[in-house]
Amino acid sequence: DNQKLIFEDLFSKKKYEDILELLTLIPTKSSSPVVQDLIFEILTSKKKIDKNFVSFDEDKKIFELYIDKLFETGRLNEIEIYYSQYPELKKNEFILKKMIEGNLLRNRHNEACKILDSKPDKVPEVFGKILIICDIINNRFEQAKLGLLLLKELNEPGNVFFIDLAYSLMSDNVISDSDGLKKKLNDIKSLNPIIMSSLQFADISPNYEQIENLSISGLLSILSNPAVETDLKIYCSEILAKQGRIEIDMLSQAYQLSRFKASEIENSLRLYKTLSPAKARPLLFQSILKEKNTEQKLKKIIALLKSSQIDNMISPISHLVYNLIPSEKIKISVEDTLLLSRMYQSKNKILEASNILDDIEISNLTIDVHLRKISLLTKQSLDSGYLDESKLEEHLTSLKKKGKINSEKFKKILMVLVLNMELSQNIINIISDFDFSESDKSERGSLNNLFLAEKFSQNKDIFNSLEIFFRIFSKRDFEDLSLLENYQILKILKTFGLDSYHKRLTENILL
Repeated sequence: DNQKLIFEDLFSKKKYEDILELLTLIPTKSSSPVVQDLIFEILTSKKKIDKNFVSFDEDKKIFELYIDKLFETGRLNEIEIYYSQYPELKKNEFILKKMIEGNLLRNRHNEACKILDSKPDKVPEVFGKILIICDIINNRFEQAKLGLLLLKELNEPGNVFFIDLAYSLMSDNVISDSDGLKKKLNDIKSLNPIIMSSLQFADISPNYEQIENLSISGLLSILSNPAVETDLKIYCSEILAKQGRIEIDMLSQAYQLSRFKASEIENSLRLYKTLSPAKARPLLFQSILKEKNTEQKLKKIIALLKSSQIDNMISPISHLVYNLIPSEKIKISVEDTLLLSRMYQSKNKILEASNILDDIEISNLTIDVHLRKISLLTKQSLDSGYLDESKLEEHLTSLKKKGKINSEKFKKILMVLVLNMELSQNIINIISDFDFSESDKSERGSLNNLFLAEKFSQNKDIFNSLEIFFRIFSKRDFEDLSLLENYQILKILKTFGLDSYHKRLTENILL
């Protein structure tokens, strides 16, 4: 794969500590599907390790960190491919544990236990809880109880719940209604694959606090666990849909799991405003599916799109409702028209996104309408290579007449125009003459990083460029990045020929 060759020399002449730091920075929980795809490509591309800089033992630790990152991103099939291709990995306890945990998360409990049974020397410190669970699965209760006694002697935090749960699993009592166990579960702040698998056996659901920090592999496991509460499944489905890790059909199914009264569905347009977004969206979606009146259906679709903006979910929700839009022409407000235009653009229906704006009267051509039209002209140019400069000049001139514009969105659109288009002198003059109000957000993003990104790009230093890229994406959605940060990441992607990622993130700016 030609694109994967870009990363072949990523670790060239790099010390173990430097490689470790870069891999540790990888934002495995990023909500951007573009970043998720890039992470996957980096993790699955072959790389040269310079033995003059990295020892054999350090090389092994680097590989284990690779496996850990693949596990965090839910790429369990790739771990299995490595495991099957390299027989010596069967001796690596870290890889074995990840293989076992991956099978537990996918409800393949027998497969998990077979992997463990094939290992002659099972170190209790590494496999203790897994050994106990496998003994319980295989009805080896005496061995399981012995393991629990040893575990109890360790007196480690978090073991108390597991021990009580394990004893409950070996009893004949129904434990899903046990208030004592649930109370102890609430004291646990984070879940590991062993606990998650045990909870499924016990038919007990985790809570919001425990799943909000789960890795992608954990979130995927939640969806397949019948014991998990519906609201939690919806929460996980929305995160995974934003990341592009599940199909939109799965989000649709999750939204239809919620139970509402007929009166609630009928009055959804009034009730949804009183609910949290995660509750409102399933209610509106179910109401849309049942609505026969075309005008009411469109109102509910627009309400769902509005609710989606709160959590940066405009793209997955647009894919969910696109085919439900009534074909009849219905008069709506300028704000709602702009929202539908964004929905069409999310589906890459640029003609429809542009045509719907033509229904807006000239007297209502606000700043947001002009920005929307400039975004679509830029998107068309990215796709076709043709830029309608007369229309672009027309909209820029109209905006210029409105005086000082305090719009971070406009600055980002202009950045995309300047970086990607050959512009006429007329348009360059108009852009140069804009008077922007200052905003805190536009200043956010280290100037040091900006200068470093420029320097690393000039030197074709992909290692340090990726370090800046990962730091920028460490804890925020793409939509929350500043102008400076947008420029830095686009510059990095463009410099190193990662054009498909560059195009997708540019299109996100224009949405």
